Amino acid sequence: MTRHRDAGLGTAKQGAADQLSAVRGAGLVAQRLDLRTGAAEQFSVRPSSAEDLERSFSGLAKFFLPGKSDLTALEAELFRRLGCRHVFDDEYLSTGGQLHELVTGRDRFVADLRPLIDEAEGALACHPYDVCTSIVLTEAGGMVTDPWGQPLDAPLDNSSPVAWVGYANETLAARIGPVLAELVDELHDR
Repeated sequence: MTRHRDAGLGTAKQGAADQLSAVRGAGLVAQRLDLRTGAAEQFSVRPSSAEDLERSFSGLAKFFLPGKSDLTALEAELFRRLGCRHVFDDEYLSTGGQLHELVTGRDRFVADLRPLIDEAEGALACHPYDVCTSIVLTEAGGMVTDPWGQPLDAPLDNSSPVAWVGYANETLAARIGPVLAELVDELHDR
């Protein structure tokens, strides 16, 4: 009788964890931790240097039914105005995960505008503790702003909803930011 061992179908990185940290003005430190041995090794991360969104992972956070149709319409109009035809929508279900995707070059643009759409008391939205890791993206060369392109400025509490926008680089911020701000203003004029 021959015994077969199941090798599994996991990913190459299933036994590892990435740890990213940053100090403002001091850059980014990226380590990959081997979960079996505890060994850590440095690795490099870099946001995308692409200048457009074509054939990229990019989009708006629209996880929940409240506001989903408005956010989907805003996203479609944004991509139409930018002349994008092929943008992949692959939402990561946490703010830290979304920022990680930007830092590592997998995503080019992410916006979480839920607080602007669903203003109901207790609505599920990003909070300051969710977006505090944005320093990792900025130290890597990306940008994080409010929906109008201004520096993100949120109170340090556990309950304030935060709308934010992340860009892989300044070129994308300059191209997308003004169009997004215009759409957000139009949304509020309704």
